[in-house]
Formats: sequence, C-alpha cells, structure tokens
Amino acid sequence: MNLILLLEADLEGGRATLRGARHTHLRTVLKSNVGDSVRVGLLDGPTGLATVEATGEAESTLRVEWDDTPEAASSTELWLAVPRPKSLRRVFLECTALGVARFVLFRSWRVEKSYLQADMTQPAHYRPVLHEGLMQARATREPRVDIEPLFRPFLEDRAEKESEGAVRLVLQPGAATCLCDQATRIAPEARVVVAIGPEGGFVDYELAAFEAAGFLPVSMGERVLRVETACVAALAQIDLLRRLRK
Repeated sequence: MNLILLLEADLEGGRATLRGARHTHLRTVLKSNVGDSVRVGLLDGPTGLATVEATGEAESTLRVEWDDTPEAASSTELWLAVPRPKSLRRVFLECTALGVARFVLFRSWRVEKSYLQADMTQPAHYRPVLHEGLMQARATREPRVDIEPLFRPFLEDRAEKESEGAVRLVLQPGAATCLCDQATRIAPEARVVVAIGPEGGFVDYELAAFEAAGFLPVSMGERVLRVETACVAALAQIDLLRRLRK
C-alpha cells in the first residue's frame, strides 16, 4: 500500500480517523508511530501527506495536508468480455493501478453466462479491489464499472456513440495490424477505448460488430495470452505509445 486512501466519512476538521484494515496496515506494515508522515489520498480527490497524531489498538488519528496539484484523469477505457471471477479480480486490481477511466464488462459467445452473476461483478466486491489498485499506484480516481449483459444491444445500439471521438481498438489474435503501429493515432491526450475478448478472441460476428462500430482489429504478436496478461500488456503498450508522442 503506497498510499492510504481516505473517504469523506474519515475526515473531520483537517483530521482523518482510520480503523479496520487501513489502521492495521498503518501499524503493522508501515509501522508508523506518532509524528511519522504517510502519503494519503482522498477518493476522487487530492493527495497529500498526513502526520500520525495518535494511534492505539482500535484506531489512528492523522492530521492531513493536501497537495495543490490534482491527479490527471485517465483517458483509457477497457471494454472486456467477462473472464472467470479470479481473472476479473486480477484485471480490476492491475488495470486500476495502470490507470483506467472506465471498465465495461459484457458477455460474448465464449463467455459462460454464470460469470455475469459472480460476486466480483457486484460493487460490494469489486470496489475494495479497485481501491487496492489505487493505493498501489498512489492514485485516487476510482474507475467507473458498467455491466452490459447483452452483447448485441450494446454493440449495435450504443457502442459507437459511447466511444465517439475515441481511438477505438479491438484486440484479436491474428489481426493484420499491430497495436505497436498505432503511435500516430494515440496522442498523449487522446481518449482510447480498447476491447479485449476471451483468450480465443471474438467470434466472427462479434468482431464484425466491433468493426461496424468503428473499432480497428489489432494484435500484440503471435502468442495467445491469458485475459489478465493481455489487459496489462495492452494498457502498457498504449501508455508507451502516448509517451512516445510527447
């Protein structure tokens, strides 16, 4: 935990009270004592430094001073065919740390229907994972998560409008175009929407629906990757392409 994420409910008069897992982390992992400083961030707000004023068995009190520079908003969205729950947890954690503004989860032909009813698709289960990713990356902007249970209505009726103005990419094994060749399109400030399917890729109808919505099929080489690996690799490449344009 490289940042302790605070909620509005934790704050009162410039001080924050920590209980539960964050309090335990402060005492047992960071081993912070009275007078020590720790990096903190307000959910969807600024970051800053906090000084430990008091700490005991049940709670700790911090005096908080916020920085003036706000965190830059991410401009990358990940549209994902829902993977199995364990993989989805890893995707939420690692991709939040890498910087995603929005997750869209949908069912494709090769996705089991039960995956959409898994606990990890419920806010009570995925939000703590998102927060863990934010704390790892010293970030505070919580990604938006949207669930689209039906592929056809989403892709045919709303996908084009919801991605309007963005660089639209769909990862597909064997695609003729490489993601690495998109540097001229992915400017530092460009909004990018990248869609990723199951390990075997999208079926022909699904890929055609993405293309009809303006998405360009791209690949990342000959190897077939696990979903969580493909997500991390794609986001890392997109970030690199942004940086090459600066």
